[in-house]
Amino acid sequence: MKNFIILTLLVFGYVSSYAQKTTELELITLKQLFEYTDRYDLSGISHYKDSIFVIADKKDNPFIYQVNWAAKHFTVSPIAELSFKGGIDLEGIAIGGDIAYLINEHDNEVYSYNLKSRKINKLLINWGALASPKKDWLHNAGFEGVAIDFDKGVLYLAKERQPKLILKVDLAALEIIETFITSNKCSNDYADLYFYEGYLYALERNGMCIIKIDPDTHKELKHYSFKKSVSNKGQRLYEPAKYGMAEALMIKNDEIWIGFDNNGVSVSEFGKSKYGLSGSAPVLLQFKLPSK
Repeated sequence: MKNFIILTLLVFGYVSSYAQKTTELELITLKQLFEYTDRYDLSGISHYKDSIFVIADKKDNPFIYQVNWAAKHFTVSPIAELSFKGGIDLEGIAIGGDIAYLINEHDNEVYSYNLKSRKINKLLINWGALASPKKDWLHNAGFEGVAIDFDKGVLYLAKERQPKLILKVDLAALEIIETFITSNKCSNDYADLYFYEGYLYALERNGMCIIKIDPDTHKELKHYSFKKSVSNKGQRLYEPAKYGMAEALMIKNDEIWIGFDNNGVSVSEFGKSKYGLSGSAPVLLQFKLPSK
């Protein structure tokens, strides 16, 4: 009995410690895509100079789109058409300098697109350091997120699940520097990555949270939750929702941007009543990045 009590206290202390480290994000605004009649599965977001760019993961969307931010909604305009040999399943975009780095989950390869010259190339990364060869990865469990440390010339790639994994790639040598994972405190998946002011941030959609990571030690510094903004009493913004839908992550001017890929699912009663959403178009959310 004594051992049981001690174990219970230890578990309670661990859970309480974790809860204290989780900060609920403060929502600034939520806006829905407007004036786009077809299905749009928003899967990645980044910024270039003063413009915000997004991508979608269906074959009918082989473009980089510019976001037009209006008072009550947003629209998208294609600004660059992308040409790939074979299939297309764009799941992430990260921009460093004039180069957009894109991940195509169809072949689990990384591509660079020069925003000035309009040329696209596949990065010939040496994948030999992977413990599990890409050919053995489960379908739809490959690359899902990408981030860039432009100053150090390092690209970060996130394998979604089974197992989840973060790869650190030397862009000059096109070699894998290392691979690592974070705990499953929030979730067992990665949906996107973003590098901001020396830290790596990982979006975990099923846990509706973001992890702040020290890129050198891999220590989890903070856990941020956005659960209260996108769910209520078990109901989410879109229903039915079998899995998490937050797929795109960007941080700009101390604000966190999250984009939803709702897979064509219609908004829920919660989404209608809380935010006035309608139909089945995706949303972009802005949150304040906590200072501590």
